[in-house]
This record gives sequence, structure tokens and C-alpha cells, in this order.
Amino acid sequence: MQNPTVGDVIGGAKTIVQEFPMLPSALPNPIVATGARYDKLPVSLQQHIRYSFDKDIEGNMVDPIGFAFAKVNNQKITLSFKPATEADEQTLKSLLPQGEITDLSQLPKSIPSYLIRVIPELKLNGQTVKSGSAMKLGEEVPFVTGVSFAGRGEVQSPRTYNVIAGSYLAVNAYSGNVSPDILKTLQSKLQNTKTTLESADQTQIAALTREDMLGDMFHAGGLGYYAQLIGLNHVMGLQSGGHYQLGAGTGTFGYEPNVSYFFGFPKAIQPGGVAFDIPLFNISAINDGDAVKKKQFVLQSGIISSALEHIEPELLFVNKQNPGEAISAVKALQKANALGQRIYHITQANQSTILPNIHHDSDSMAEIRNALNAGKEVITHTDSVSVPGWTGAGYIITDPVTGAGAYKIAGGGNGGWLSSGQITQGKIYLLTIAIASGVAISIPLLAFFAGAMSIYLATVLIAWELANYFAWIYSIKHAQDWNSVNQAAAGTLIVALLGFLPAVVPVFEATGEAAIWFGILFGTMLTNPFDIFTRPSN
Repeated sequence: MQNPTVGDVIGGAKTIVQEFPMLPSALPNPIVATGARYDKLPVSLQQHIRYSFDKDIEGNMVDPIGFAFAKVNNQKITLSFKPATEADEQTLKSLLPQGEITDLSQLPKSIPSYLIRVIPELKLNGQTVKSGSAMKLGEEVPFVTGVSFAGRGEVQSPRTYNVIAGSYLAVNAYSGNVSPDILKTLQSKLQNTKTTLESADQTQIAALTREDMLGDMFHAGGLGYYAQLIGLNHVMGLQSGGHYQLGAGTGTFGYEPNVSYFFGFPKAIQPGGVAFDIPLFNISAINDGDAVKKKQFVLQSGIISSALEHIEPELLFVNKQNPGEAISAVKALQKANALGQRIYHITQANQSTILPNIHHDSDSMAEIRNALNAGKEVITHTDSVSVPGWTGAGYIITDPVTGAGAYKIAGGGNGGWLSSGQITQGKIYLLTIAIASGVAISIPLLAFFAGAMSIYLATVLIAWELANYFAWIYSIKHAQDWNSVNQAAAGTLIVALLGFLPAVVPVFEATGEAAIWFGILFGTMLTNPFDIFTRPSN
């Protein structure tokens, strides 16, 4: 191919122009069938999502609240807990230091579960849409999510994630793509909150809520995760002839406390960590319909989703001042391999000889055995691996025909975990409990969250870069001549350079690191070194 355009390289489409001496009275293509006409989309043709705080003995959701998916797609949904009564709030306050909190050492190392009852609240853009029954701190509420699709209903059973009372979680509801308009609005909110925190104005700071700080921060993390997931899968598809569509991204991302137990009953909550629980419903296809290529594409997509589950929390919370390390299924396998452990591909045919070599906890082993008995395949390592605050196993459960899989870590999570060091843990712990009870926090401690806002602004930046990339792809595919290609490329280059500029500005160290990590992933997908994303499986 001589003098190829970018459109020639990545593929594209253009209009076939036909010139007529006069405007035709009708289109040349015949109408085969005409469907019903609607002034608005009927409920039966809408995708829906439902939430509940319980399920019955048959697994049905109890008293669910439902939404058209389009109404909540990309929106900020949070699950948090508040004191059940005035007496519970006063009890919580009595356990915290009097006056302004100026140092983390003033915080109690744990809060007794039996003294305080709380109520779970589900909020949509800051407005409470569902409340649950009162429960003790440290107890678990079954948070159930069900998704139904137009013409197909619920293709999967409603999923339950047991949430510890005292957590603060962003609830994911993403489908199709990440909205540039929502990114722009969130960027403005984060910047305003950062400015308020840096202002040292106690009146303005006192008006901030957990929704303004934790809610927007974790929402930005969710947007960043899904923007990268969609973008990297799209680039991989350009390399391999595949197509990726996010049908529904649910689950949660946020802070979960640790719980100490006494004979199986919660005794107290303590500072915990940041947890990713990311179940995905993906729609994938391959240009030539080859089943083997499609399976490989689906497997590669799953690896990307798992890798982002430890990369994203590390980008958001870990730096030189707050060291830490996140875990995911892919990273657990990587760490095990680095330690010299064997990595096994287990099937029904070889499980009797391999399972005796696997030394995971009983729950993980039970899930692995159940998956094998159901005809699935499992990839895992032999012994536990560790990161600060977590020890356990990573394992991947896949369908041998389609390649679809669950990327799991010990504890049953479809995602990752970050215990990011005592300082970060303590400050999120502080914000989770103190603002809930109206306790004043000193300006130096709140300065931590001003820095965190810079990190989350970096996540929004990455998502914005991906939106810009998609606009570039669209422009290239619809370019009619080389001049149009140059204009699209020039515009994209300007935005990309502006996005990566913070990498050379020391004050935005976290932003620079985020951009660099994104560049590594993005560059790898674009250049496809050694054909790692298109090499057929052995």
C-alpha cells in the first residue's frame, strides 16, 4: 500500500456519492417492513436496573426499587449508612474526641458494633431513593442488583454483594459508553471542592458532605475505570477485528471497613481499605465470525478488565506519601509467578491430579470445585500471595467455549482490593464516620482530600482523553480527503498534549503518574508489540 492514509490503516467508511439531474421522489431501496411508531420508547423496549436490600428464600428481590437504565447510566449512585436514631448519633459522637480533630491518633482504633445501629441509604445524585432497616455497625446487608434487557429480560440472576454496615460505596451503573458531558460536570465539581478545601474557610468547608467528597471521588474512579475499559477494548478490536460493547457494568467501588468478630458476631469495625467489585455484562463479536478468534478476544478483554481493577485504585490512592499496593486476579497470578509458584490451568479432566496441589482458603476451593463441576475451567496458582492488608488467592473461572470469565480474588469479590497505608486508611475512615456525626475536622487533615481531588481530576482527565480518542476515530472514519484526516489528527494531538502536560509539572505528581500509566496501556494497545493481543492461543 503506497502513501496510505490513517483511514486506510485502521479502516473506515465514506459515503458513495451519486449525482442525479433532479431530486428523486423516493429512495432506491424498497421498504420490506415497517415497525410500530412510538412517541416515546415503551417500558418493554427499555433496559432496566433494580436494587434491593434483601432477597427471599427463592432468590427473588424483596421490595426492590427500579429505574430505566438510561436514567441512571453514568450517574452518581452511592450506598452509605447513617445513625438510625438521634441516640445512635450521640453515641457515635461520644466515641470520638471532643472538639476539632487535628490528628489521626485522636481517633478510636475501633468502634464497638453493639453500641450503634445504622440505616443503609441508596442515593441518586445526592437524593435518597431507598432506605433499609436498622442494623448494627459491622453487620452485612445483602445488596442485590438485577439488570433486564429489552426483549431478553434478566439474562443473569440478580447478584448479591454483602456490604458491611459502615461502608461508603459508589454504585456502578454504566452501559454503552462514558458521557463527556458528565465528565465535564464532575470535573467542575471536583475542582470546586478542591478550591473549597484549600480555602481554609470553615463555613464553606462545614457545608461539604460525604457526597461532595467521597461520593464525587469514587464516582470519578468509576468513570475512569469504565472509560479505560471501553477505550482499550476498542483499540484491541481495531488490531484483531473484534468489537466490544458494554452491556451493563454494575457492582461497587469504595471504602469498606474491617470487622473483628466474636464467635461469628461482629464485635467492632476498624479502618479498612478500598474495594472494587466489578461484574460486567459484555457484548463481543469478531468480523469474520470465527469462534476461536472471538474466544481469544473475550479472554483478552477479561484480562484488561482485571488489570484495571488494581491499576485504577493505585492511580487514585497510592503515591510516595501514601504507599500501598492493590490486588486483582491478574496481579495475584503475576505475583505468584514472580515468587516461583506454578500456575495451573484446571479442567474437569485434570482436576483430580491438580487440586491437591492448590492450597487456598476453604471458600475459594469450594468455588473452584463448584465451577469445575459445572463444566468451567480455572486458572490459579498454588499458594497464597500478599499485599499490605490482604493475603489470599487470585483465580480466573472461564467458559471453555466462549472465553467469558469471572476474575476473582479470595473473599468472593469480582474485582480488586487496596489497603493503601495507615494514613490514607485513617483519613477515609475519619471522613466516613466523622462527617456522618457532624464532628469538626482540622484544616491540615482536610488538606489530604484536596490532594486527593487532584488525583481524581487526573482520572477524569484520562476519561476525557478517551472521549477525545473516540472523536478522532469517528473523524478519521468519516474523512473524505487527506486534508480532513490532517485536521482531525491535529485537533486530537493538541488535546492529547494538553492532557499529558501535567506529567512534567511537579505539583501534579499524581496526575502525571496517572497519565503515564494510561500511556503505557494505551500505547501497548496501539502498537501491539510482538502481536501479544492478536497471537492465537496454544
